[in-house]
Amino acid sequence: MSKEQTMAKKTLSELSETEIDARIAKYESRPTAHQIAGGAESGFAWLMTICGAIGIWAAISLLVAEKQKLTHPDSVLPCDINPLVGCGKWVGTWQNEVFFGVSNSVYGLAFFAGITALGLALVSRAQFARWLWQALCGGLLAGMVWVVWFMYQSFVVEGSLCPYCFVTWLVTIMLFVHVTARSAQAGHFGQKFADAGRAYVRNRWIGVGFGYGLIIVLVVVVFWDQLPLFFA
Repeated sequence: MSKEQTMAKKTLSELSETEIDARIAKYESRPTAHQIAGGAESGFAWLMTICGAIGIWAAISLLVAEKQKLTHPDSVLPCDINPLVGCGKWVGTWQNEVFFGVSNSVYGLAFFAGITALGLALVSRAQFARWLWQALCGGLLAGMVWVVWFMYQSFVVEGSLCPYCFVTWLVTIMLFVHVTARSAQAGHFGQKFADAGRAYVRNRWIGVGFGYGLIIVLVVVVFWDQLPLFFA
């Protein structure tokens, strides 16, 4: 049984003053000394690592699909699920090669590899400088801008969803909400944002749910007349 589980089973009268303070701190979402010093709790560190690994899988899968399509243009890709969901129609388009004619998947692979490496470092109890947390939040903000832009291209311009891109949207939203919340909570944006950061941490899953819910609403609204094609 872990220390947290043991403490949870104790009644209030059995708790020491230190244990009571720890419970209050957790209830108020106060950062630990390790977080303030640039570290992270194990749960958050593993979430970051897993999201990064999922992003790597999606990027590599899309790169493999792109290679297959470019090598055999008439081939049917495994990711071409139905008329509305598929990655084949995106291969070779300008939307898929926005920067210097390089596939977005290459940048995504590098980005998520970096996220995974940082997550594993945090799992190992590493502590990062404030500027690194700020840079990470900035990178994820840029990732969110890309997600919104590609959602516009998917829903409005092309009327098609790339499944691997869809996966990267989900993990980017998850990472953005959690990383910015934990960074603000730990005071990496300055103490004036720390209180807001604690409230943000307490409601972070609501933020993630809102982002996912918005995507579902967009899918239903935009493709309302074509919903049967999702099951074709």
